Amino acid sequence: MAHRRSGGSPPQSFQWTAQVLGQKTDFVITDFGSELFFVITQSAKIGSFVQATASEPKQEDALDESGLSKGERTHDVQVLFGDRRAEHYRSYARALIELVASRCSKSVLLGIHLKEHSMEGFRVILKELRERIAPVTTVPDEDDDDAELLER
Repeated sequence: MAHRRSGGSPPQSFQWTAQVLGQKTDFVITDFGSELFFVITQSAKIGSFVQATASEPKQEDALDESGLSKGERTHDVQVLFGDRRAEHYRSYARALIELVASRCSKSVLLGIHLKEHSMEGFRVILKELRERIAPVTTVPDEDDDDAELLER
């Protein structure tokens, strides 16, 4: 059964194109309520789907030897479809969930296809994403899902 967003409104999407080391790269971010769907492609195709989640530490697991809270999140990244050997795609998903988890509790689904990978390209892509994901500045009402992340 499909999850229905409150109020029946359709998911909100934001898309743009940027040059990444001379390659036209398309970006799409869609907010499905409890999950953000990111598309990063240089070929108008998706080659892999990678899911990433962040979990808060359990109360009993969150203490160090001295009994103080460590407060560390754990991140889980899993390739759902596509090339499982493309470790750099996992790196993109990991970086995205760290970025998203610092702002809200949504999980990430990443659809990605890059023609080539480099550390400089990775940095440029993350910079593009950081510039377009708005920081959470207000505390959401208890009835609301997480605060809106997409800039308008």
